[in-house]
Amino acid sequence: METKETRIVAIDVETPNGRDAAVCQIGIVVAEYGEIVKIESFLVDPEVPFDPMNIAIHGITPADVQGAPNFPTLWSRIAAYFTDSVVVAHNAAFDLGMITGTLERYGIPVPEITYCCTVQMARRRFARETYGSYRLDTLCTAFDIPLESHHDALCDAMACYRLYRELLCDYGEDPRDVRPYRKSVKPVPKPAGRFSTESETDLELRKLRELLDGVHPETFLNPGDSMAIAHWMDRHAELSGEPPFDAIFPYLFRMISDKPLTCAEAQELFRLIGR
Repeated sequence: METKETRIVAIDVETPNGRDAAVCQIGIVVAEYGEIVKIESFLVDPEVPFDPMNIAIHGITPADVQGAPNFPTLWSRIAAYFTDSVVVAHNAAFDLGMITGTLERYGIPVPEITYCCTVQMARRRFARETYGSYRLDTLCTAFDIPLESHHDALCDAMACYRLYRELLCDYGEDPRDVRPYRKSVKPVPKPAGRFSTESETDLELRKLRELLDGVHPETFLNPGDSMAIAHWMDRHAELSGEPPFDAIFPYLFRMISDKPLTCAEAQELFRLIGR
């Protein structure tokens, strides 16, 4: 997969909220001939509001991005990383969904992107039970990869690249790993009727409602509930960039990170899942 002719660009993005296609930080690690040749980290003025839950996850505040370039300005500098390269990300559907969604929000043409997702790489190579999760922090622990500042975009991008290399070295190549990026389209629900079936979105929302039945997001979760929610997030990582799951995932992440929701946030979570 990674030949001396291939440039690998590992990325990670942090976002200001769970509603907008927007980026407030991007980390980039460039490797050529199997060697890292450049690392870059950029704060970005997202030009949209920050949500407290996102700040709690990555620690980036509106004050931190004052004076930082907006995405169109930054794109002129980083666009080349997304062409003539294999872009690698952990849960690439989210990171690339945010980047392409931001481009579309500003009316900037989206380039053709070839990518590889380390979550999908891991799923093809071993069962979740092998290490307990496909989360980046869990796999970094399993493969002895440093992750000193999780949710700093550059730290996560570096960890993602090292995980990519470990998966190749330990398990070999798989031709399915590298593919053209195509943004997911939300399935159109079938009309209600006697023979209609539940849409994929409705089905997953129903499963999530059942999972959260009896859970109180305003309090610390017990270990069993936390593990169950983390497993659901791992199994459905590809949904994290699609509505309404793009708004749901940040709430779930806070809950499993021992950060109880406020009453208003819990009500919004239950509204989103239809409970």
